[in-house]
Amino acid sequence: MLIGRPWSVPANSSRYFGDRDEALAQPSATIQLAWDGHLVNAAFDASLIAHDDRYYTGVTDITGAVQVPTLGYMDRIASHLEPGFRVVDIGCGQGELVEALRATGVDAIGFDPAVRRPTDHLIGRYWEPGDASADLFVMRCVLPHIADPWSFLAGIAESCPGAKVLIEFQTLEWICDRSIWYQLSHDHVNLFSVDDFTSRFTVVDSGAFADGEWGWVLVDPAGGRGGGRAEDSVVPAVESLLDTRTRVLRDAVDAGRPIAIWGAAGKGQVLCHALVRAGVSDVLAIDADRQRWGQHLELSGVEVIAPGVVVDRCADRAVWVANPNHLPSVTRFLAHAGLDGPVVAQHE
Repeated sequence: MLIGRPWSVPANSSRYFGDRDEALAQPSATIQLAWDGHLVNAAFDASLIAHDDRYYTGVTDITGAVQVPTLGYMDRIASHLEPGFRVVDIGCGQGELVEALRATGVDAIGFDPAVRRPTDHLIGRYWEPGDASADLFVMRCVLPHIADPWSFLAGIAESCPGAKVLIEFQTLEWICDRSIWYQLSHDHVNLFSVDDFTSRFTVVDSGAFADGEWGWVLVDPAGGRGGGRAEDSVVPAVESLLDTRTRVLRDAVDAGRPIAIWGAAGKGQVLCHALVRAGVSDVLAIDADRQRWGQHLELSGVEVIAPGVVVDRCADRAVWVANPNHLPSVTRFLAHAGLDGPVVAQHE
């Protein structure tokens, strides 16, 4: 069942370019939402995905400190495992979780083609069934990127009987309730709710963090039940989300004011591109992660600046905070810096 009309987006929402012309030259992709037992992008094109040296998914707070939220509930996960358990982090990024676990004595390794400094425990390629075995497989915002998620989990169960899988995902409920339509990206081919897992697997434990933005489930992937949810409770909320997208972009163009988007990760990437494509002629992005400073966003070419220069560059701009969870800290930062321009949570 198709939902709404298709629209153009960057193919990847986590790539950054030192050269603006190169950023602008990247191919576009399409989102066409559909219901297939869970919410999917029916127009996903795997050939457009590039996990290369421009791909970066680090998470920092407003001070630039690296965040690994999984560590906050890792003891709870460990309570479901036998002592001496082994961890494989599928899509480990630059190994933040792996290194933190190893520092506490946990046997952990990670796989990710975007690893910049491979080691014997950070493997610079995709994990495949038959690779390193584990008692716990961790997938932090990885399953949303996999075109056939249920078959992938079945592959884990088949290759490593008895293993459990920890899956983190941005919850569909949070996206709809907060009207975060720019969380809809081409490379997130799936959007999940906890119910998508309880309807298919034995869920050993589950929870949430970041004010409900992120959900997690610990599942036993063996003996998946198939099936899925009915669309009745989901499709109307998604249709409302798409209506909000149309309204927000129209209002931004009508206002005719330069905009700065606070947050240049996935949400900011999609939001900046949507604004530029809609006709907002002057858009900047701000990010606390120094790895993004001076870079340009894929397809939109929007420049990313550091918080330290925000007063000089954004005095006459409306500042939109891409993630409403960050609104209080951003508002305090800008007030302390003496910026008097409006700060708005974009979703409102």
